[in-house]
Amino acid sequence: MTLGNGNGQHLVNGNGHGKTAPPQFYFTIDCDWVPGSHVGLEMLLAFCDRTHLKGTIFFAGRFAETYPHLVRDCHDRGHQLGTHGWAHGGLEDDEDFRTASYEQQREWIRRATEAVEQAAGIRPVVFRAPNLSIGETTLRALEHEGYRYDSSVPARRFDMGFGRVHYLNYFWAPRDPYRPSGDDLTTPGESPLIEVPPSSCLFPINMATLRTLGLPMVQRMIRWIGCRSRHLVFYCHPSEFVYAKDQVFPDTMSKWNQKGMCPANLSLVEELLDHVLERGYAPTQMMETTVRRLDLGQPIGLKAESFQPDRTYREEGQR
Repeated sequence: MTLGNGNGQHLVNGNGHGKTAPPQFYFTIDCDWVPGSHVGLEMLLAFCDRTHLKGTIFFAGRFAETYPHLVRDCHDRGHQLGTHGWAHGGLEDDEDFRTASYEQQREWIRRATEAVEQAAGIRPVVFRAPNLSIGETTLRALEHEGYRYDSSVPARRFDMGFGRVHYLNYFWAPRDPYRPSGDDLTTPGESPLIEVPPSSCLFPINMATLRTLGLPMVQRMIRWIGCRSRHLVFYCHPSEFVYAKDQVFPDTMSKWNQKGMCPANLSLVEELLDHVLERGYAPTQMMETTVRRLDLGQPIGLKAESFQPDRTYREEGQR
């Protein structure tokens, strides 16, 4: 049984002895469909190898379709694979999962799922919406496509005009992993899907914030989050580690967003990783997330391995 106690999470084993579980750090990568950004993913994979870090990597379907060898390489190196829309980030019209119909969302998800499965030989069950643009309809579409994890709800985030999250619909959603209600993503419910919100302190804990506001500010944000949650979800994009001139972006992407893209950003990520490890965080992956349950008659800590789709993911990946 898992019980909360201050900043520690105490696990009680069969002998009645307890120990404090460390806070969890999720290193995640969003691979948008940006031609030329695959070089950045190669850099990030080398970084993960060097630091012995295993992440969760979300692929736009077009990226997976174009660079299938990289998708397979991510899986072979022990990273978990997810999807990130079909053509998000490219020259086509971007996908808005907040406003698109149920049928359209299922098509985007299905095409991306098939692209990753064909590339890596496993069926992904983890999703992150483009621009974190998600709604209750998305939850239903993901459930029907067999997904078990999502990391899209922008809890405690409001970009004040500088980023993509300019609405407060999900501001008060839980910070920690939870099972959302199908009627309201801000409310815990009975969905079979586990939501793992990307971490925010108004601004997100991501590479854009890191390279814009600097490491000292992000460290202060992490301390604030650490007083309120035991989960820290960081995300970055491969495009942020490649010079903008060497990539193809849509005309709608501002020059401000492209500013500061370069290989030197890897050093910032390494400094961030050193900081979170010094603070006692343990790197984990999305499919190893625990959730807290209200029924004290049942185990409060629930592991991803208890779901059949996750076992299928692992079995297929070993073939």
